[in-house]
Amino acid sequence: MQWFVDSPLLTLFFCVGVGALIGRIPFGPVSFGPAGALFVALALSAIDEDVALPQIVTNLSLCVFCYMVGIAAGPSFVRALRTGWKPVLVSVVAILAMAGTALGLGKALGFDIGTIAGAFSGAGTATAALGAVQQQLADGGDIPPQPAIGYAVAYPITVLLTILACAYLIGVGRRRPTAEDQEKVAPIVIRTLEIVGEPDLTVHGLGERYDAVVSRLTRGGRTVIAHDSEQLSAGDLLTVTAREDVVDGLVADLGRESGDEFWRDRSDIDFRRIIMSNRTHAGRQLHELRLEERFDAVVSRVRRGDVDLIATPDLVLQTGDRLRVTAPRDRLRDVADDLGDSERTAGDINPIGLGLGLTIGLMLAFVEIPMPGGGTLVLGTATAPLIAGVVLGALGRTGPIVWTLPGNVSNTLNQFTLMVFLVAVGTGAGSGLVDALADDGLQLVLLGVAISAAHALICVFALRSLLQYGTARALGGLTGSQLNPAPYAYAMGKVPDQRVALGYAVLFPVSMIIKVFIAQLMVVYF
Repeated sequence: MQWFVDSPLLTLFFCVGVGALIGRIPFGPVSFGPAGALFVALALSAIDEDVALPQIVTNLSLCVFCYMVGIAAGPSFVRALRTGWKPVLVSVVAILAMAGTALGLGKALGFDIGTIAGAFSGAGTATAALGAVQQQLADGGDIPPQPAIGYAVAYPITVLLTILACAYLIGVGRRRPTAEDQEKVAPIVIRTLEIVGEPDLTVHGLGERYDAVVSRLTRGGRTVIAHDSEQLSAGDLLTVTAREDVVDGLVADLGRESGDEFWRDRSDIDFRRIIMSNRTHAGRQLHELRLEERFDAVVSRVRRGDVDLIATPDLVLQTGDRLRVTAPRDRLRDVADDLGDSERTAGDINPIGLGLGLTIGLMLAFVEIPMPGGGTLVLGTATAPLIAGVVLGALGRTGPIVWTLPGNVSNTLNQFTLMVFLVAVGTGAGSGLVDALADDGLQLVLLGVAISAAHALICVFALRSLLQYGTARALGGLTGSQLNPAPYAYAMGKVPDQRVALGYAVLFPVSMIIKVFIAQLMVVYF
């Protein structure tokens, strides 16, 4: 143990490595993922309370983690507030119920506000909220262990209860399927459409009306790139990329599906996936690249992470996107040079955007907001970078400065800094956790169960019964509001439907931000 006391670096990487191994071990349907690092750190510090990491490690990992969450969440956060307000409202109500349960039961059981706010953060699996609570309570001094104790007890409880709630939703969906449950998410397909009659449409008009991309046009036996201004005529053969149900609608409205798949002939017109690594294009809408005008090229779809997107003109490009480009064979090289097409460059951490963005966030950390009643809300190095990240992520770029990061870079920094922060939290709370479990273990478990159950019950009832969501969307809403990746992975494993992923992605940033603010307000006022 003296080695761990003498070497914080040894402690850090031991907890990360062993914690990751433990996090992958399935306990029935449950695995704890990054929280394994927290539990290993708690165990080490429970054995020897002198095991600790420097405070700068806690602050650095927390601010980078929160900024990464904000940057990734910015675009979907704005979109959720505009269009997906119903599940957002459900999430807000469920989180407020969590806070009310935590305060009411926690006070009744005699817990201090640090333990209560920590249990709220753990039951919401909101690591950023835990960091905000710790900073609010520290007020420039040492960080108290109580929030981490509440977090550590409530975290595994909420993972288990949320998975049970997911299992309930799946069972209900099988017994009483809704119309939405019986719908299948149509895959993206490439089809050849033959126009029958005169549609009075241009290529651009067809794409705009049907959310489809036309990449090739065959007329009179000659195949060319389909230009937006081209007027469609009877007998035209179009190579269309769209969702399968959209293609079915196109066939019904405009003509018939053709068995002549001219797009497979790559002798003159070719296609390939090209990596978008040129930072001058990052954060811009696809139509701003003027690929048709400059290279006689069309982008039909974009692969972002593990998801394929239809390449609509207003799609905002990100570094690391893989664009499916159709162009004359002799122009594809020019298109690749313009887009970058470099794996190495696409994996660059964008130090200018990262450094300046975190500078803005950490300057905001000094802001103190006077609250009614005399309290002060300190944004701190958790909330301020989160807010800055959301705003800058939504902006995408400001002039020459690109704020967003490639998806793989963002995910890597997010996962690593999360685990480092959890190690830092655990090494400061192990001995206190042992004492707390010995004295108030049953009450802490009861508090964690009650907070988690309040959230799960409201989400399940509202999403399934009030909003009449099908199983996939209900699972996405529940797991996105809860934030934890383990229930989300369980839900995707049982219901591999993109609507689960979409619901999770929409609610995750909103729920994270709300939990951070509510956790701080609990400390300020109670």
